[in-house]
Amino acid sequence: MGQQDMAGKTLESLDEVFSDIANVSLFDGREVIKAHELKEADPHSFYKTDGLYHEQARDVAKYWKRCGMCMAFIGIENQTNISRCMPLRVISYDGGAYRAQLHGSKNELYPAVSLVLYFGTKRKWKFPRRLRQVLTIPEELSPYVNDYKIHVVNVAFLERETIDKFKSDFWHVADYFWQLRNNKRFIPTKRDIEHVAEVMQMMSAITGDKVYEEEYNKTIKQEKGGKISMDKFFKQAREDGERKGKREGMLEGRREEKENSIRVLIKTCCGLGASPEVIEKTLVSEYNLTSDKAKDYIKKYARFAS
Repeated sequence: MGQQDMAGKTLESLDEVFSDIANVSLFDGREVIKAHELKEADPHSFYKTDGLYHEQARDVAKYWKRCGMCMAFIGIENQTNISRCMPLRVISYDGGAYRAQLHGSKNELYPAVSLVLYFGTKRKWKFPRRLRQVLTIPEELSPYVNDYKIHVVNVAFLERETIDKFKSDFWHVADYFWQLRNNKRFIPTKRDIEHVAEVMQMMSAITGDKVYEEEYNKTIKQEKGGKISMDKFFKQAREDGERKGKREGMLEGRREEKENSIRVLIKTCCGLGASPEVIEKTLVSEYNLTSDKAKDYIKKYARFAS
């Protein structure tokens, strides 16, 4: 997911969705963080190695501010694959957030909190969640090596009760992966989607299946009002697919009919002793073909006439 484009992050960038994810993941659904208390944060930070500066970027990052005070810097990372080195990545991200505070007001220092949203459905995140579990530490140094814990949310493995605590459109994303894990298939619900484009973009980005975004672009966004339920979206997608299939079937039928007609004409002309040049001119005239295409048909079907 780290390599996915910004299309997969637009849903989480919405303040109401970001605060919802944080509240369910950190505070068991209690509305501790209000949407209006969130401010955009630069997800980029820099580090130096081998004498060169490199850029690193979180998926989504926001400041949580209350009464003019910065309460925390919160970042979200999306993962579709388990990474053994995730503690190293997170401590690097958080370190960038702390380093940035060295250049700000020393009277307002605040914590950096990172959430790793893991969307795998086959197995839970069982790889290290602590820095010390990743490192090979000599026994003599062990007392002096600090630990660092990461917070991983196994989205597909959340309890149903926990998923239903989501109040924003992230509920649809969590419900989708929960169903895939538990039911091996997805049954769309009648619950409305507030931000249709953002949900479909994120679904496309996480699953790698562009059907969600494509169907939205073709049908849903043409409607007025914006909201639509998940079952209605899939119904429209299914109907659109059926219409497309019928159109393609009709076109394929016409192509087969045309092909058969050309084959019969060539066979008949050959039987009458017509030259390839005459057959070519006939095909160009009767079927509006190019000379090259007519020659291809002659090569393909003239052997049937004997």
